[in-house]
Amino acid sequence: MRIVGGKYGGFKINSPKNFQIRPTSEKLKESIFSIIESQKYSNCIEGKLFLDLFTGTGSIGLEAFSRGADTVYFIDKNPQSIELSKKNIIKLNLFNLLEKKLFLLKTNVLNLNNISLPVFDFIYIDPPYKTNYFNKILGSLIKNKKFKFWHSDIFRN
Repeated sequence: MRIVGGKYGGFKINSPKNFQIRPTSEKLKESIFSIIESQKYSNCIEGKLFLDLFTGTGSIGLEAFSRGADTVYFIDKNPQSIELSKKNIIKLNLFNLLEKKLFLLKTNVLNLNNISLPVFDFIYIDPPYKTNYFNKILGSLIKNKKFKFWHSDIFRN
């Protein structure tokens, strides 16, 4: 598993040792960021605040940081996910940016209303399979105005 593009493109990151954490494939990461950075949406990641919910390995948030995101929050309730994300941050020699530009939060994503968070430019939500977490979280984020803009058509076609 590796960072696909940006400053740290090609850099290998640690993979999970079990199936509790399912990393996002390189192909999917490339597709997601190609859509975000396409001319159709013209949403440059550079200088933006990025939230990676259900962070797992941290690879999506690290991909965003590699592509120029200013600040990234990694949130997961699984201590193994937070530890793996931290190891990947250290492996990229970014430990000095923890609590400055990179924030690891071990908390239940369903309790986002209980923590103080900034307003984000990009929010990536990848909940466990066979749950209804996505709708609950999206509703909470909309209600609490935790994002700056919304492109609902990005999910069509």
